[in-house]
Amino acid sequence: MRNLILVLTVLIISSELSGQTATSIVNGKVSFVSPQNVYVKFSTTEGINPGDTLFIPVKDVLTPALIVNNKSSLSCICTVLAAAKLSVADIVVARIKPQEKSTASENKAKEAVVPVAAAAASAGATTSGGNKPATAGGQKQMIKGSTSLSSYTDNSNTEGPNSQRWRYTLNLDAANIGNSKFSFESYFSFKYKAGDWDLVKSDIFSALKIYNLALRYSPDKTMQISLGRRINPRISNLGASDGLQAEKTFNHFSIGALIGSRPDYANYGFNFNLLQYGAYTAYSTKNANTYTETSLAFVNQTNNSKTDRRFLYFQHSNSLVRNLSFFSTFEIDLYKMVIDTAGQEQSQNTFDLTGLYLSLSYRFGRVLTFSGSYDARKNVMYYETYKTYLDRIMEEQMRQGYRAQATAHLTRNFILGAQAGYRFLKADPHPSKNIYGYLTYTQIPGIKMAGTVSATWLETGYMTGNIYGASLSKDFANGKIQTGIAYQYVDYAMPESQTTLTQNIGELSFSWQIAKKMFFSVYYEGTFEKQDKYNRLYVQLRKRF
Repeated sequence: MRNLILVLTVLIISSELSGQTATSIVNGKVSFVSPQNVYVKFSTTEGINPGDTLFIPVKDVLTPALIVNNKSSLSCICTVLAAAKLSVADIVVARIKPQEKSTASENKAKEAVVPVAAAAASAGATTSGGNKPATAGGQKQMIKGSTSLSSYTDNSNTEGPNSQRWRYTLNLDAANIGNSKFSFESYFSFKYKAGDWDLVKSDIFSALKIYNLALRYSPDKTMQISLGRRINPRISNLGASDGLQAEKTFNHFSIGALIGSRPDYANYGFNFNLLQYGAYTAYSTKNANTYTETSLAFVNQTNNSKTDRRFLYFQHSNSLVRNLSFFSTFEIDLYKMVIDTAGQEQSQNTFDLTGLYLSLSYRFGRVLTFSGSYDARKNVMYYETYKTYLDRIMEEQMRQGYRAQATAHLTRNFILGAQAGYRFLKADPHPSKNIYGYLTYTQIPGIKMAGTVSATWLETGYMTGNIYGASLSKDFANGKIQTGIAYQYVDYAMPESQTTLTQNIGELSFSWQIAKKMFFSVYYEGTFEKQDKYNRLYVQLRKRF
């Protein structure tokens, strides 16, 4: 309780010290991946500068993931902050602050809050040519989106079956339809494995994932009502809610409520037995250089009409001083079921801190960026992932606990980065520790390629390991073609089973902007062990509109 009071005190004080800038969100997608260098494609990189931090949605929270090293008009070459792998087509979000010389009217136009889910849905989208001029009331139709077809092929020389998976996506964001007060947002994914069509027919949601599907009505600039599946940015860690949501703003204060159900925890389909309702209040302030936004919510969740969970949710983000940003969330459970002396279940009121995340990041000019975090949240549940088994083990072991990382731009082209993590949970037999470092040279003389070498050391209660990697990447045709090659040497030991695992992993990547709004990419990964060989091929065709 004392620690909770301290956290609350710090957050309240920091809220009073700062105001909120009119930060806009620009969405992109990973178009090329090497072990540490990541290319992110945007509709435009205007407002994104070398040294800026890019974010990824992790459990519906924007988490720092990349540092921008260089950029072209459409893409950024970045180095990885977190040890977890990014894959081609992953969503990346850039937060762009307005220039200090912006006029008041320009700043006002940028003050709209963009939900994480909407950012995910519209990643990589551009404005449609069918947009209409604004009406006298100020509404202007804006339609953007993209669609893609992807193929994932896995084969090996083992007894395990080879597989071919297909994935179709469609995201659409239609604001002020017909210059009205109605808007629509959606993001669908349909994924299935060849030969498993019977499973799809028996359970459509085993293949169809609806991450966002909502109709919004805004009678004026201070009120918004939505119906459907949507993630509320005020309470983003809660995840998507199926039902009705409403919010009203009074100057710096906002109040809101939601009623509906939660997505099914098994297949992310609709499950109206998981009803929930809640209310929240938020406070935000804005000025040209700093920002703060704080939300407090009460939520009651049920399962078959019985209370399953009742909790408070707190979310806070703040730019305390120039180049310093802070983000935090925590959850306090107010209800639990206990077994009494007679062996019967009894409900009981409680006040338990069950989830906490704190993150602080500071940029010393364009030379050095430092960040630290403490994570006591539950691990992420993936409804779609193409991470390998070892990737998932590493991510799970390295995510919770303490993490510190730093990136230094030693020269214009020479970058040094390091990260260290530590965790010791009750379920862990021993502490988990990891250290990761890399060196990147973005313009190697003579060949004009970006090169990176890296090393990772990992020790958990179940395994120890080392990973060494090197990669090269190069742009052609003014950034329209991106290529890369990478190699990793993996050496793991599992003391309990007294086994070791050595892998040689090779990667090849190719991305081509065929036309202004058409993209094609290919990624190959080969994993070679002493006797077994695994091959993975990813191909994607994506069209923006």
